Amino acid sequence: MTPPVQPGRDLPRLTSLRFFAALLIVLFHARLHHFVPQGQFFDVAHMGVAFFFVLSGFVLAWASQGRRVEPRRFWVNRFARVYPSHLVTMLIAVILIPPATWGDLALNILLLQAWSPHQATALALNAVAWSLSAEAFFYLLAPWLITAVRRLPERHLVLAAGAWWLTTIVAGRMLVVVAGAEEWPYYLPLLRSSEFLIGIVLAELFRRGRLRVRPPMWLALLACLGSYLVALAVYRGGVTMQTVPAVITLPAIVLLVVSAAQADVQGRGGLLAFPALQHAGRVSFALYLTHYLVLAVLPARLPVPRGALEGLAYLALTLLISWVCAEALHRGVELPAQRAIRAAVGPRRTQPPAAAKAGQPAAPALGEALTQAAGSLPINSEVPPPGENQAPGSAPINSRVPAPGGAQARDTAQT
Repeated sequence: MTPPVQPGRDLPRLTSLRFFAALLIVLFHARLHHFVPQGQFFDVAHMGVAFFFVLSGFVLAWASQGRRVEPRRFWVNRFARVYPSHLVTMLIAVILIPPATWGDLALNILLLQAWSPHQATALALNAVAWSLSAEAFFYLLAPWLITAVRRLPERHLVLAAGAWWLTTIVAGRMLVVVAGAEEWPYYLPLLRSSEFLIGIVLAELFRRGRLRVRPPMWLALLACLGSYLVALAVYRGGVTMQTVPAVITLPAIVLLVVSAAQADVQGRGGLLAFPALQHAGRVSFALYLTHYLVLAVLPARLPVPRGALEGLAYLALTLLISWVCAEALHRGVELPAQRAIRAAVGPRRTQPPAAAKAGQPAAPALGEALTQAAGSLPINSEVPPPGENQAPGSAPINSRVPAPGGAQARDTAQT
């Protein structure tokens, strides 16, 4: 058992790890275009979404102080953090990625696309935004979840998180067996919420000093690699349900988050604490949103790579263009929009007038803590070439542009 930890401190290692998780997802998608030599190694790299959902719950609970989270302030800060960049990249996707329908556009605007049982709808337009749809659901519940977690004893927290995780696994399997919806459990926000809740519970137990296991970073990273190899072996053995890699790797992900947070609060140095990597972690949300758009355009304008070296050259070009676009989105949209929205909405008074007259200080704004502690980046699963399996029933709004990647076939083994 460790002593209680004061929440709200910066967590540079967790910020840096976001970049590496985002890079893993870039490689996951680039392999579909043969840009990654031995790309089969990344066949289950979509398990990175579990890391981001756990990290999201952990960071948001860690950043919040006090026993109660005020919903309005929380929602304003999350909207300012996520939605402007999503809106810009979604509008770009309307032009670049056909054929989207008016229904797809409406669901993307409202961040409801992941609730659709049709994969083509969940992944319409900028396909990676399905996980923002899941995060929007998490954010809706987060103020009450964090407040409730603060009031429960440790035993109840562990039991609740574990029970809900098992429930979502069983429910997902039932959807596959009963309804034949093999893809839907991976995207459905309700079934992914267990990872977010686990992150919240981890942060609270860590804050209270109740985590008895404190693995070193090297051991946590080794556990992540080992669990990834197990998930890859299971996938190659024919178990292709997309939630399976997340289930297999989740314990190792929990160890990684805890070990990184422990090292951060102890002020240890190391590679993951370098400022350059922290900056990369802060830009990783924009990289996540832009890289799929780059991959939707670039492969169609390049010849098929004829070998490993040419594939690596294409990958380097993809990373370079994606990073330039990510920096532009981060600096030109994400940060200015956060400042503008928060300035326009402004915090509500958090104390009664009588307290103010008596000279008592107002409660610190949660928004400041949330700005300092970077929100996590949701990551997406296997994405088919845009335009396939389009949900019927609505008119196309952008069918004049040829499908990205030319005749690139969908990697059907992922389903």
